[in-house]
Amino acid sequence: MGIRHFILTNDGRIEEFSENEASKVASGDSVLEQFADLRLRYVQVAYDEETDSSGELKVRTMGAVINFDGEGRISGAGSPSNKSEALSRFEHDACVQFALRETLPEHYAIN
Repeated sequence: MGIRHFILTNDGRIEEFSENEASKVASGDSVLEQFADLRLRYVQVAYDEETDSSGELKVRTMGAVINFDGEGRISGAGSPSNKSEALSRFEHDACVQFALRETLPEHYAIN
């Protein structure tokens, strides 16, 4: 199973982090100074790396809002507190497609 980690910034960027980077940040062993004192949206995309017998690829997503302290360490996580923190369908789909870019390099999602 593949897992990709994304942080959506307040200026419209989507930043991806490797499993190793995400683990270090989550455990407090690494800081993200560029996110100090911010509250940002996080998306995790987990997916099967091969299709099943019916040709389907299972994808699961999870999201949260993450609080960073003044040094850029995670100080908390939770659900969106208002509509502006909610993940849009476009943002969700962009994270999924970005996560699958190597697994399905020549396929495009049709929504």
